[in-house]
Amino acid sequence: MGGVNVGGGGGGKKALDAEIPLIPFIDLLLCCVMFLLVTAVWNQLARINANQRTPGQVESEDQPPPEERVIVRLQVQNSGYVLASSAGDVINIPKNGDTYDLEELRSKLQDRKRLEPNRRDLTVVPEDGVRYDDIVDAMDMVVGEGFPDMSLSDQ
Repeated sequence: MGGVNVGGGGGGKKALDAEIPLIPFIDLLLCCVMFLLVTAVWNQLARINANQRTPGQVESEDQPPPEERVIVRLQVQNSGYVLASSAGDVINIPKNGDTYDLEELRSKLQDRKRLEPNRRDLTVVPEDGVRYDDIVDAMDMVVGEGFPDMSLSDQ
């Protein structure tokens, strides 16, 4: 136990001794440290790295202009998926009843990866009204099929 002695020193006052219980404070500190250590390890596993490209972003002046690349987009619509590119090719993947056809999307993404094996980027474009779970499933599929630089856009 830690103690504090407030001496009486004269004047006939009574000496005050206060004892501070240190063990509960040490227990609380140890529990907080353990909790922080355990949660810090697991927070990296459930993260999807995505960036948001917004129109009108200012680029630095010292960089050369980027070369024109074909932009590949996966549109998540209420009627199904649309895998399209700025080159003009469009692949429609309709829904199976009320659910999205993830297996067909997987095969189309694999075909796209075979066409351009060095491509790492793909933009997921959800439509208004699409459930968040369906968007996350599409994002997981895109990253899992070899497009780790996936971005999310509203265009």
